[in-house]
Amino acid sequence: MAPAPFSRILVGYLPTEQGADARALGVDLATASGADLLLVSVVAAVWLEHIGEQTGPAVVHSGARDRAASALKEAADELAGTPGIGHVERRLEASSSPARGLYDTAVAEQADLIVVGSSHYGPVGRVLVGSVGERLLSGAPCSVAIARRGHALRERRRIGVIAIAFDGSPEAQVALRTAHELATRTEASLQVLMVIEPPAAIPGQFVPLPGLEALTTIERGEAMQRQEQAAQSVLNRALGALGGALKIERRVLVGTHPAGAILDTAREGVDLLVLGSRAYGPLRRALSGSVSSRVVRHAPCSVLVSPRIGESAS
Repeated sequence: MAPAPFSRILVGYLPTEQGADARALGVDLATASGADLLLVSVVAAVWLEHIGEQTGPAVVHSGARDRAASALKEAADELAGTPGIGHVERRLEASSSPARGLYDTAVAEQADLIVVGSSHYGPVGRVLVGSVGERLLSGAPCSVAIARRGHALRERRRIGVIAIAFDGSPEAQVALRTAHELATRTEASLQVLMVIEPPAAIPGQFVPLPGLEALTTIERGEAMQRQEQAAQSVLNRALGALGGALKIERRVLVGTHPAGAILDTAREGVDLLVLGSRAYGPLRRALSGSVSSRVVRHAPCSVLVSPRIGESAS
């Protein structure tokens, strides 16, 4: 059995369509990992200021608290005894914002994955990051997964195809290990996607001799071939370090816009797309860069962003 990628998964839950999607994806990932599952509902709180700079306890509207507590208990009770999951727990947290409440709980509970639903404004079957997801992707203390809209209603909930967007960076290496572990434990197929950009046109005018190809075409073709060989070499090293008997499909994509090439491929039946965080920002933070941000915002499937791990950026 492959190592478990996660041991404690926190799900941001509300009794809404988005909350149901988040819970469903959390269950899928917890089942694959044998992880404990923690359902967390965050209710709005107000802190009353006392004399001086001290702040009193949080004040929560009793009706909102009771409704959230009842829905949370029902959602957790429904998961009791689910095969493959560890302990199922629930927490009702008072905080100034949902993102802050999930962040603080993830730190206190040492969660290694936070799962949230998509914005309710997005089309069904797509990921559209709302304010909670945006804030968590900007600095969550662990991996972050965003469920596609309608995930809970899918007839086939099994994660059958996992894709990883790989660029050879340390962050991508972390994401690759996570994707490989999930694919091995769920018996899903794994696609490793690497995007190379076509070389720019060579400036100047070249007039070929009759019957010969234009010099610009020859030079660009040779440059493209070198790029493809380099990409295959990077993939060979990365995949060779994984070990195991899992069959992995390597796909070298060509596109001037890497995010667009990744999204086009994800539309071909991918169930979960795994991304690495960018190389800047605090350690162990989910912090998406320009390419991964665009992919997350337009993904046709659920997305998992792994945290940055490595040396501090100088």
